[in-house]
Amino acid sequence: MELRRMTTTCPRGNRKLVTTLVVFMLVACTSETEPAPQQSPSLPVDASEYQAPEQVRNATYVWSAEPGIDLLDNRGKLIRASHESMMIAFYGGIETTYPGFSNAIDPRYARRINTIATRALVGTIRAHLLQVHQTEKGFNATVCIQPSHYAVRRDDGQYHTVHGSAIEERVEFNHPTAEDRDLARVRPNLPPSTTPRPPSPPIADATHQWSAPTEDVFADTEWLISFGADLGDAKKRCEEWGRSIEPGVPDDGAEFLVSPTPPETLPAYPGW
Repeated sequence: MELRRMTTTCPRGNRKLVTTLVVFMLVACTSETEPAPQQSPSLPVDASEYQAPEQVRNATYVWSAEPGIDLLDNRGKLIRASHESMMIAFYGGIETTYPGFSNAIDPRYARRINTIATRALVGTIRAHLLQVHQTEKGFNATVCIQPSHYAVRRDDGQYHTVHGSAIEERVEFNHPTAEDRDLARVRPNLPPSTTPRPPSPPIADATHQWSAPTEDVFADTEWLISFGADLGDAKKRCEEWGRSIEPGVPDDGAEFLVSPTPPETLPAYPGW
């Protein structure tokens, strides 16, 4: 198997959206920029009938958590569903995320999402719920992401992976203010690309596929959800966690790997 390898460091100052993690490291740290293709609005989908879009269908999440944090209680499910929906939004668009998420995401964050629907996510995202803190407005959760076992299939048909320790991300759950309620909770229409795109090559179905909730996790929560970076001690702890499960990552920076073969997709855990 041919594997091209490049070691580099992606400066944090270049990250337009820290929470896009690999999405970010594989897109924003290159000179390539692409406008999001225009998509037709879709009708609401009943949670029991929801299916993840084809752009992420061959990927899974494997979650873990610090002692005392329950991935299966209501708050644990809400955090997981929010992070997974955010990831879906970057590939399939907000309208393809879990039922209820498009009404819960902070529209100010939603406007910054640049969906690239011709790319696909393949492999297994290893996520660790590091901490949950109460705030004056609600609560925040810190999620660590280890990116070495999933890849982005880009327009060249190759699979691009970031091999590094871990990225820290903050998921924010705030009680909406009157001003927040006045904001339109819709994803803005972005101008379509003026350059016609060839159709994206199909991907063979993985043995294990995306696991999605069968109920509206966001129903009646009234949270306004946003994402950001959780630096300081959380950053260090995430990196330590990442190295504990992937000790062979570079000491500094990350390796950008390119392969014609997709990574293995493991069963989702704990699933839905």
